[in-house]
Amino acid sequence: MLHIATINIQNKYKIKNYDGLYEGKDYVKMLFDLLEKYDLDIVGLQEVNPRYFNRMQKFLDSKYWCYGKSRYPQNLLTNSIPFLQTFNESVPIITRKRVLHKKTKVLPFLSSYVPRIVTIMVVEIDKIGPVTILNTHLDCLKNKTKVKQLHFLLQQIRQIRTPVILMGDFNMTIKNDDFLIFIEELKKLNISHIGIYEKTYKNAKSNYAIDHIFLSDCFQVEEIILVKDAYLQDFSDHYPIILKLHLGFFQK
Repeated sequence: MLHIATINIQNKYKIKNYDGLYEGKDYVKMLFDLLEKYDLDIVGLQEVNPRYFNRMQKFLDSKYWCYGKSRYPQNLLTNSIPFLQTFNESVPIITRKRVLHKKTKVLPFLSSYVPRIVTIMVVEIDKIGPVTILNTHLDCLKNKTKVKQLHFLLQQIRQIRTPVILMGDFNMTIKNDDFLIFIEELKKLNISHIGIYEKTYKNAKSNYAIDHIFLSDCFQVEEIILVKDAYLQDFSDHYPIILKLHLGFFQK
C-alpha cells in the first residue's frame, strides 16, 4: 500500500508574519498530526510561505524528508522584504520514501506576473522502483496562463520514463475544456485523472474540485478520502485529498 495526499495549507497572508501559529492554534502541528493519522508516504503541499516552511523543518524527524524551493530565490535581499516573506510561496513535497532526485522548475507566468512553480522529485517505491512526483499550484487569475502552464507540465511528463504522480491545486475544474484536453493528453501516456466529485475549495460556488491527482496506471486506487475532520476546520480553506493505493507493475 501507498498513501499519498495533496494539501493546500492556505497561506493566511492577512495574518502578519504568519508562520502557522495563530490565536493559540498550531497549524503546522495539525499538518503533521494529519500525516501520522493517515499514515502518509507522500504529500504535496501548496501555498507554503518561508516562515511556515522553516517551522515545518522543526517537525521533521528521521521518518520524513521535505524539499521545495520558493518562487523567488531566498537570499539576504529577498529575505529582508516583508512582501516576499509573505508571498514567496513554495510547493514542497514531504515523503518518507528514499529520494533519488529533486528539482524545482518555474512555470510560464509572464502574462500573469506572479511566478508559479512545480516541484519534481524522484523517489524509490518498493515493487515499482523509481517514481516521479510532480507537485504544483497553477495561476489563479488567467485561463490563458493556466493553459501555458498545463502545456509545460505535459512537456515535462512526456520526457519522464518512470511512473508518475502529478498533484496539486490546478485552479481548474473538469468543467474547463482546456483542463479536459490536458486530461485526455495524459491518458495517452497511461496517466489517469482521479475523480473527486465534490468541491475541494471550501469557498467555491460550484461543487467541483480544483485540487487534483493524476496517477500512472500501475497504481490502483483503493480509497479516496476528502478530509473534513472537525479539528481541521480552520486549518485551511481547502480540503486535503488522500488516496490509498495498491501497487502494480510498471511497463515502460
